[in-house]
Amino acid sequence: MEIKDVLEEFLLDCKVRNLSKKTISSYDYQIGIFINYMETEFNEKSIRKIKKVHVKKYLLDLQETKKATYINQLLKTLKLLFNYGVVEGYLDKNIISNISYLRTETTLLNTFNDDEVINMIEFYGKNKDFLSQRNKLIIEIFTDCGLRAQEVRDLKNDNIYDDYIKFWGKGRKERVVPISPYLSYSLKKYNRVKKGYFNNLRKYREVDNYLFVSKSGKRLTNNVLLEKIVKDACNAIGVRNEVQRKSCHSLRHYYAQKLLKNGVNLYTISRLLGHSSIKTTQTYLNSLTNEEILTDIHGITPLTLLLTDK
Repeated sequence: MEIKDVLEEFLLDCKVRNLSKKTISSYDYQIGIFINYMETEFNEKSIRKIKKVHVKKYLLDLQETKKATYINQLLKTLKLLFNYGVVEGYLDKNIISNISYLRTETTLLNTFNDDEVINMIEFYGKNKDFLSQRNKLIIEIFTDCGLRAQEVRDLKNDNIYDDYIKFWGKGRKERVVPISPYLSYSLKKYNRVKKGYFNNLRKYREVDNYLFVSKSGKRLTNNVLLEKIVKDACNAIGVRNEVQRKSCHSLRHYYAQKLLKNGVNLYTISRLLGHSSIKTTQTYLNSLTNEEILTDIHGITPLTLLLTDK
């Protein structure tokens, strides 16, 4: 059976399993490039005739231009495809299941500090108009809840309760995230401003049923505006150069780092972030610098605690 036909079935199976459109599109793109390589370099179209050495050659060629993290993600996708081929009887075994992932460098996740986050909020809080209050609340929700950009875009008032937000996150998994009294107050204040803004327009406009909408009342259809809101605030207040990604996701890093530094266990943080594996959450440990670790423990070590207890 041709590998492109297996891909077509695999993608259909992903849709049946209700994977996100973004994930399915990524699988389609990554495997499509692999198929093209197999046909061009080895003139192989049948999934049964593809050998492990062919895949290794492909990965080796990629190392000249791509990072290890990208190659590992692609290899993971290929393993899923070949495993599907085994399940459906197109292959006797997954010939690439034991190909090792590339070793990746451990990088420090530099994110915002407390002063920078406060200044970002105050940057938009100076003005009381609808757009400024909307932008301010967007920064506050990222900070207080650690949501993904798409999750923020998809929020509706029905998702928000007195002290928590409940919604469907990545992978259609129900998630509950607590909110602070401060954010609860900001939400009420924002909704009053929002209602007044659209009621006072000369020409009435129907407002989409989403928490955050454009100035014309339409839902935000992509993350471009959210990213611009964060980046503009970063540039205006002068965020440190060490924070290379001045983005929504960096606020998510800040959220995780803040919980971690204040004693919240890694499993709880993983649940709050909506990670499917705690291994993903462990990367946030890298956001703590050596100086912060020494400061946070305040000279407390196991032996100190042992001697104090005794």
